[in-house]
Order: sequence, then structure tokens, then C-alpha cells
Amino acid sequence: MWLKILSTAKKAVIGFVIFFFLFWVFIWNFSFVFKSKVVGEVQKIEHVSPQAVITNNQPFNPQVFSFSVAIKDLRTNEIHMASSEDRKWGAVQAGNCVVAAFFPYPPWQLSKGMTDKNARLLQNFTNCADVPQDEGFFSWLKFFFLL
Repeated sequence: MWLKILSTAKKAVIGFVIFFFLFWVFIWNFSFVFKSKVVGEVQKIEHVSPQAVITNNQPFNPQVFSFSVAIKDLRTNEIHMASSEDRKWGAVQAGNCVVAAFFPYPPWQLSKGMTDKNARLLQNFTNCADVPQDEGFFSWLKFFFLL
């Protein structure tokens, strides 16, 4: 009898740990897990005016380094847009071909749902002919962990 209770308790604890792990992955890391890869030509990139976000007697606000990015996907011709505080966007010009990761807002943030909160620059090319076309398992794995 004690062995049966111990076995049931062990299964319950393991089930709780698995549930908590999946909850942590999908709720607190929603943007990272559901990020999307966009490969395409930069249509427009704008730097936010630093005077608009600098405040007196405080350290620099990270929004001083904010960019607005629009990328036309090579496969679908859809234009993906996001803002970013990634300083690497400062080296990109309209017309460059880039590989970027777009991180969505979680769907429970209703005012911002279905939009992207960040665009991380992964690779920058002068034209789209230079973009590598092979998409194998290791390329997917590298993108998932952002290596």
C-alpha cells in the first residue's frame, strides 16, 4: 500500500515539475520561443530622435538607441515592421539584405497583440544575392538558440 502511495506521489511531483517547466517556457519566454526569422531587403530604417527620449539628471534611457525597421520578406513579399534597441541596426541602410529575428508580444497583452516588440539583426548583406539559401537542421538550431 505504501509503495502505491509513494509511486502516485512520485508521478504527481514529476507531472508538476514538467507542467511548471512548460508553463515557464511558454509564458515567461513567449517572445523567445515564438520568434520568427525574416530574410529580406530593408525597406526603411529610422533612428529615433535622441532629443525625444533624453531626460535630465538620469542615466541614458535605452530608447536613445532605438530604431524602427521595415523589412520586405524575400519569400512572401510581406513587409515586417518592428522597433528595436539593438545598436547593430545603426550599420544598416535601406536596400541592404538582412537576416533578422522578430520577437512578438504575447497575445495576452491585448493592446499590443499581433505586433513585434523587437527586431534583432543577425546578418547584414549588401545585396540579396549574397544571402545563404541552405536551411538545414543546424541552421534552424542555430537560429532557435540565436548563436
